[in-house]
Amino acid sequence: MVSLLALTCGIISGGLSVAGQSNTAIIIVSAHFAMLPIITVGLGYGTRNASIAALCGVFTVISVTDIFSGCLYGITIAFPCWFVVRHALLNRKLAPGYIDWYPVGHILSKLVGYGAMVLILVATVSFDTEGGFRGVIDKLIADIFERRLTIGGQLNVSDLKYQIVSFFPSVAVVVWLLILSLNSVFAQAILTWNKRELRPNPSYSNLTAPEWLYWALVASATIALIGKGPYEYVGRNLAIVFAAPFFYIGLGIIHGMVRRIASPNLVLTAFYIFVIILGWPILALAGLGFFEPWTNLRRRYDCQNTDAQEEKKWK
Repeated sequence: MVSLLALTCGIISGGLSVAGQSNTAIIIVSAHFAMLPIITVGLGYGTRNASIAALCGVFTVISVTDIFSGCLYGITIAFPCWFVVRHALLNRKLAPGYIDWYPVGHILSKLVGYGAMVLILVATVSFDTEGGFRGVIDKLIADIFERRLTIGGQLNVSDLKYQIVSFFPSVAVVVWLLILSLNSVFAQAILTWNKRELRPNPSYSNLTAPEWLYWALVASATIALIGKGPYEYVGRNLAIVFAAPFFYIGLGIIHGMVRRIASPNLVLTAFYIFVIILGWPILALAGLGFFEPWTNLRRRYDCQNTDAQEEKKWK
């Protein structure tokens, strides 16, 4: 019965992904939840059922479209969802009656590493093409603009296109990471509401990052600063990708600090509006998260991560 549920979730996930190729706004938005069925059945019924749902989703996409679309679905949806479920359900017994679960911050960091590897792989494959990796992205964005963003019958968006091309690879990975994170949070919330969760709700405001992520960000930022041509382009986009988890950590710090205020929900709403409108606070939050080990803001404002020492023991 559970296996049938997993198969159904896989079909729904694959169907939502294929439906996202349409031009209907509502259907495109619903396609952003193609990850939800796989993660939900996995977090509720185990990794085996997540594997069944993921494979079923791949076969569904291939049967409706083609092998290329199925592979793309597998790389961006099926495998990441299975990966989240597998690591989210990892646990160990430290003492009688106490179970330590795999840290959410480490899962997030590994997903960032996965996204960075895919970006590097695509850049490497595109190295010998005309214009290199940036040339491939430029052609992709130009095609999108010609088909969808024609202004007054003539294409007059060169400056905007240049800015989009400069950061498109990293933005694509960060948006994918955001969608995957939101689907994971929604899946856990649905299971908790139905009392079907296998793992207790994690503390999202207490995220920490492994040490390798700091070095990866410093290295990619260095390449972006001193590199030339394609190396500078890839380094810049990798730096943005590796900075994403620190943005989450910065948000967690803000949430912990705001809890001390009388009306935290009102303050957080105003804060998110402020971030969305201005944009630049995103960089400030990433910086806040990066320097947390040195500033100790969590401890200073009584929002210290109680699981930080245990997280360091996980690999």
